[in-house]
Amino acid sequence: MDGLTLLAKADAGQITLTLEPVRLDELVRDNFADAQILAEPQGIQVELAACEEITVRGDRHRLRQLLLNLADNAVKYNQPQGRVTMGLRRTNDAAEFTIANTGPGIPPEILPRVFDPFFRGDPAHSQTVDGCGLGLSIVQWIVSAHNGTITITSEPSKLTTVTVRFPLLEVRLQMKKQIHEQRRSARDIQ
Repeated sequence: MDGLTLLAKADAGQITLTLEPVRLDELVRDNFADAQILAEPQGIQVELAACEEITVRGDRHRLRQLLLNLADNAVKYNQPQGRVTMGLRRTNDAAEFTIANTGPGIPPEILPRVFDPFFRGDPAHSQTVDGCGLGLSIVQWIVSAHNGTITITSEPSKLTTVTVRFPLLEVRLQMKKQIHEQRRSARDIQ
């Protein structure tokens, strides 16, 4: 399914995610290997700074799509001989995936629009980089569908960093258990 069809079906609520426990660290390691292959022709260095063992509840296919899309962007919007750094860490109650590149950066006035469908950013890059401007819209949808958050920070001509956070599987299970216990206690009182 192409990007436009995916977004249209997602907006219409016609996409069902197959939610299961997913070892996010395994997907990140696979993504790291894919990013190295994508980066090699431009001489871009790819580094996996950290990759902690983390399980989330998610759709394996869509999470892989999200990671590959971010890696592809980090390579495409980079400079020759540049660098891509990615990492996966546990932070309190979340899995936090970061990916950064040493590309031209995103000007502050454009940053709020990067998730808009068909938005390609800087016109100079729009003509030299393949794509149709749907990648980050799809990424945002996948993150939202997994109850996550995504942020992008950028220092033009230095570093752009994307941070994605997902609830940890054990945190979600604890919350369900607490709700179940509260309901049981409420029934016992009645």
